[in-house]
Parts: sequence; C-alpha cells; structure tokens
Amino acid sequence: MQQILTRANGSQVRITASIMFGRGLTPSVDLYVHHRETKGHPWKLANDRPHPDWRTMSVDDYIKRGRAEIFRLCSHGELFRAGALARLEAGISA
Repeated sequence: MQQILTRANGSQVRITASIMFGRGLTPSVDLYVHHRETKGHPWKLANDRPHPDWRTMSVDDYIKRGRAEIFRLCSHGELFRAGALARLEAGISA
C-alpha cells in the first residue's frame, strides 16, 4: 500500500506499508518513507535512525534535528494510518 502526501511547500512524502509474516506466520507491517522536493526530483529514502548524539541534546535541539528523518517528514498519525490501511487491505484484523 502506498500513500503520497503533498505538503504546502510542494514537497512530497511517499509512505509504503507492506505486510510481512514472521515466525509462526505472525503478521507485521513494515513502513518505508521516501521524500522529494518537487514532482521533478527523484525519491530519496528517509532515514529511520535518530541523530547519534540525541541523548545529550536539549529538547529543542532534539525536536529540530535529533529525531529520525521519518518522524520529521511524517506525523505519527500518518504512519499509523498507512499501517492500518495495509492491514485492512490484507484482511488482517487488529
């Protein structure tokens, strides 16, 4: 399942949610976030790791540059919605 979100500044974010099955066929959702500056630019995979010094940053610095790139590009709600839609499309209940 893919969702493309266009931001007010013209940039785009693409959230891809895939259902995976682990041991014992337990379903889980993998989320990937790509972004680009405009429609003419190529997609870039967003990093899911926080800044290496995130533990020593002030709260303001952490919010501005310490969080993982996916959380700077997307809200938690947008990510949860994509995961829920992928589960619904696959017919998997919560």
